[in-house]
Amino acid sequence: MGDVNLPKLKRILTDPDEFISNSQLKSLSMELLELIPMEGIEGSGLDSDQIMEVVLRAAVDQTSVNGVTTSTEDTPNRETVMDWLHTLEKETMLDAVNDILALVAMTVLDRDGSRTICIDFMNNPFHGCPDDEDEFRRMSARDGTTKCHRYCTAFVLAQGKPLTLAVEPVDGKDSKADTVERVLARVETYPFEIDQIFMDRDAFCGELIGVLREPVFPVRTGKETLEEKLTTGSSYMTEEIICEGKEHEQTYPLAVNVTYQNGDRGKSGLKQTGYAAYGLEDRTPRQVAQVYNHRAQIEKSYETFRKARALTTTPSTTIRLFYVGVGFLLEQLWVVLQWAVLARPRRGGRALPTDFTFNNAFLHGVEEVLDDELGWKDEHQTNGQGLPAGHEHGLG
Repeated sequence: MGDVNLPKLKRILTDPDEFISNSQLKSLSMELLELIPMEGIEGSGLDSDQIMEVVLRAAVDQTSVNGVTTSTEDTPNRETVMDWLHTLEKETMLDAVNDILALVAMTVLDRDGSRTICIDFMNNPFHGCPDDEDEFRRMSARDGTTKCHRYCTAFVLAQGKPLTLAVEPVDGKDSKADTVERVLARVETYPFEIDQIFMDRDAFCGELIGVLREPVFPVRTGKETLEEKLTTGSSYMTEEIICEGKEHEQTYPLAVNVTYQNGDRGKSGLKQTGYAAYGLEDRTPRQVAQVYNHRAQIEKSYETFRKARALTTTPSTTIRLFYVGVGFLLEQLWVVLQWAVLARPRRGGRALPTDFTFNNAFLHGVEEVLDDELGWKDEHQTNGQGLPAGHEHGLG
């Protein structure tokens, strides 16, 4: 983002006070959001900061813009806020979100060495009628719908910290491979080398494997030769072919890891899991499984991000993408503050605080400050009459 910086965050990270206040959490959150360009409505008498405060309040409470504006005295009305949000330029906004994610991530990431990158796809359920049928994707039924907007994200695991490196929407008629290429193009601007790439089982396809350049992932069963190799009582290393006879045919190293389920979810006996083990051919299947299992932190990261995503009924893919970006930015800020400012240095690393949770401490702290600043209503007018005559008998 050129010369753009984060002076408030820099001061907190390099010279923290004894305590960090809720007011500072709100100020730091706004410092990130204020870097996202929004053209706005000329002559409206408002500025983008006022709009961003409404969006921030909606995000930290997982509510809508309407839910905020109808409950506050000192905010613009819903129509005005949405008119402003409709002036967001998709590509400019997306570039800004990714640049800010990178800026915050690099405050705690070492520039030297190499990193293991995790690629994943996330679905946000969509209810309603989109402007264009190509805007949404299909998923397994969830929240009463099979429609969703899909996003591809890249994470890095550093000292136990899941940091978001990039986010891209799966647009129009894009394939997963198209979107992954855009995500990797953003990741490659970081100053470190990519050591390995992890992805999930759902992305198992030859085209995507080619784009990712030898990833590590658990394979899908169903192919006869693969089923045969997974029908075993002991772990071993072998090879398998994907997309045999097709354009994206590849032979990959297969690690077959056999474990005992030991009553997990009521199951017993042997469990066989196959992993595409590019770059891990010298490891045992158990070691391959252990390496991949670090990726479980991604799912925790996703759960965290969803706690800071504002709700909306708008069909605008730009506004929906913006809300996703805001959620990731707030999560990123929390992760960095937690590790850099609140974690206690100890031998071999830092001990993360147990009380500075994303939901109850960070988001709720920002919410309290905004409630005061935006004039959250603390009383509501009654009708002055109560129950109609004859209805009070149930009260005894």
